[in-house]
Amino acid sequence: MQALRKRVPFEFKSEDGQDVQVVLDEQEQAQLVEEIKDRNATSNDHNRIALQVMLALSTLLHFIYWLSDRRSPLFAIFPPSSHDPASNAPVPFSGILTYIAILTHVNLSLLVHPRHVVIAGWAIRPIGFTETFAWSAICPVVTIYTGKAWQTTAWWCISTIMTIIVYVVHMWVKKADRDVMELENLQYRAPGA
Repeated sequence: MQALRKRVPFEFKSEDGQDVQVVLDEQEQAQLVEEIKDRNATSNDHNRIALQVMLALSTLLHFIYWLSDRRSPLFAIFPPSSHDPASNAPVPFSGILTYIAILTHVNLSLLVHPRHVVIAGWAIRPIGFTETFAWSAICPVVTIYTGKAWQTTAWWCISTIMTIIVYVVHMWVKKADRDVMELENLQYRAPGA
């Protein structure tokens, strides 16, 4: 007589957040988990590439700003008011602020796609998000403190906005990875059954 094995349903959350129970054997479960892992890895790669492209474009804009007359590029879209020329002037120490913004972008790039970067025998590691938020806030604070036009303040907020975007996507990627690990732990294993 054949021994019967009770099949326990494989439970997981669907994309719309509903609990789904499916009765699968071990091989089908393993295939399903591998498909989900592959989709998650592909999605994470796409997110990282999109972030790297955004960071590269923003860094390029800051580099062009560094080489220009250092007036806010937003003045080309939103002309400055003529009643207060001092608020339309470039920010004092804008070269240093641009350097901080570019370094913030480089740090964000290292956070998005960690690599083992070694320059002259020194390993380059990114600083955390808390410190990155602090560094990216320096430029907007300086523009507000010096009373510059809103176009100038908005231009200098780009580093902070990029930091927020990278942080949010980084948290999404970590959550997706955690969900896949939980899914792997839910697999039904019955060795020798």
